[in-house]
Amino acid sequence: MFGIGKLNVVILGTGYMAGLMAETIRGTGAARICAVGSRNYERAREFAKEYGFKKYYGSYEEAADDPEADLVYIATPHTVHYENVKMALEKGKNVLCEKPFALNAAQAEELFALAREKKLFCQEAMWIRFLPFYEQILNVLRKGTIGEPVMLTANLGYNVGRMSRMVEPELGGGALLDTGVCLLNLSSMIFGDDIIRINSHCTYTDRGLDAQETVTLRYRDGKMAELTSSMTGISDRRAVICGTEGYIVIDNVSNFEGLDVYDSSYNRVVTYKRQKQKTGYEYELEACARAIHKGDLECSQMPQSQTMSIMHMLDYIRKQLGIVFPQELAGGESPAGEEAPAEAPSVAEEAAAAAPLNETPDPAEETAAKADAPVNEAEDAAAEVSE
Repeated sequence: MFGIGKLNVVILGTGYMAGLMAETIRGTGAARICAVGSRNYERAREFAKEYGFKKYYGSYEEAADDPEADLVYIATPHTVHYENVKMALEKGKNVLCEKPFALNAAQAEELFALAREKKLFCQEAMWIRFLPFYEQILNVLRKGTIGEPVMLTANLGYNVGRMSRMVEPELGGGALLDTGVCLLNLSSMIFGDDIIRINSHCTYTDRGLDAQETVTLRYRDGKMAELTSSMTGISDRRAVICGTEGYIVIDNVSNFEGLDVYDSSYNRVVTYKRQKQKTGYEYELEACARAIHKGDLECSQMPQSQTMSIMHMLDYIRKQLGIVFPQELAGGESPAGEEAPAEAPSVAEEAAAAAPLNETPDPAEETAAKADAPVNEAEDAAAEVSE
């Protein structure tokens, strides 16, 4: 099992994220490459040769069965995260699974319950929560340089609208579960989770998925977050935290590169840049290694309860947008049971009750959102490309 301070990692999948993790493992002292598994034997063999794996398997099950495996990293399409995580747990393996952890909250809760029952480590790989630069962001906020933070705006968009995993309902496509989930995590990292209202709007693909959307979060203490995600347009990937005495601009919300602090007169007063890193994924991998060596079942940076909170938000937003995946219809796992965050309406809100809070149009009526603009079919280096 464990080497000298190192974790033996088996990777399921051979897409972009699998390659990034393999590169990360080669550059860190926390883990070592054990084996790779793919549904295609030749693809597994080529991947193993490229990244220095000695063992490769033509099925996920065989790879997860490897007796030397301490941790199974799952980089498969998220529609099969549930079955892959469950399979690995049932084989007695610790699991690190790419985002989103599952297709919906019901699946995630079942998997975490199974992990607790078997006393196995089970973690969502939401890597931005592990980045050291996150602490720098919090330090600036704690100093009160911009006064009291009141508003967050953030965007994340890539031109990936021709990739099958993005446009196929059977693959859990759409912008929300790919880029939107990162923004929900960012908002949670900055403002917490005491949300009393969520409103969302999107444009639809010709198959009824969300091509791009805006999600507005209203917090109990009056703070707000406006999050914009897209799979058809390239965004600047920035976030702005507005305060009563200034504001902060964060560069690259998917892998924090730096931040600029501005005062109330719009003068930039200080700039911070992130430290040199390998891939950025080494921090979550090292955190997993520490947790597993200690016998912990999760990492403090992203506990299972936090994953569940985000999964419930994703379900609720999809309910507003009317997006249900075929697997949910077949398995009775529709997120339609998600309840809206409750709050007592004000007199003004009661007076405006005649107007719907969410005017999401019918997908069939969104003919303008059929991605008429040409898009780049090349794999974007910042987007997860799975098998």
